[in-house]
Amino acid sequence: MTANEAAEDKPGFASGSSGNPEIEIVADEDWKSRVQAENAALDQKFRAAEPAQGQSAAANLPESSPDRVSEEQAAERGQLPPLPEASLASLLAMLSNQAMVALGLIRNPVTGKAEKELPLARHFIDLIGVLEEKTKGNLDPDEAAALDETLHTLRMAFVYRSKETA
Repeated sequence: MTANEAAEDKPGFASGSSGNPEIEIVADEDWKSRVQAENAALDQKFRAAEPAQGQSAAANLPESSPDRVSEEQAAERGQLPPLPEASLASLLAMLSNQAMVALGLIRNPVTGKAEKELPLARHFIDLIGVLEEKTKGNLDPDEAAALDETLHTLRMAFVYRSKETA
């Protein structure tokens, strides 16, 4: 038996005019419709799991759901925990925490040490000052009081911490 005859006996092969075996491609015709159906089902699943405004996706899942993960589990998997709602209060908290880390009042989460970096602290305090200036007259009384109190406290801590190094 020649090589051509052997190739002709195998399914999926056909002999070409040059005598070399050609590969015959056999495809399932409805694969596209199956893939589209799977994609539609996944889209529907993810749309149903989208969070309501101001809530995290994890908050919408039932406690017993296998898709619900705690912050610790998310960290183990290298995922971010659910983010808080975007608000002036969260922006103020973020900037003031950064200022307190730079003042050495809070441990740096990367190094685990309290490190004093006064120029960086001044930058974050100045950013909060810009925020106060640009939002003046547009805040409700509670927001204005929180911004004013935070800025005053950070400025006093900056003065105190800068005197320690002098």
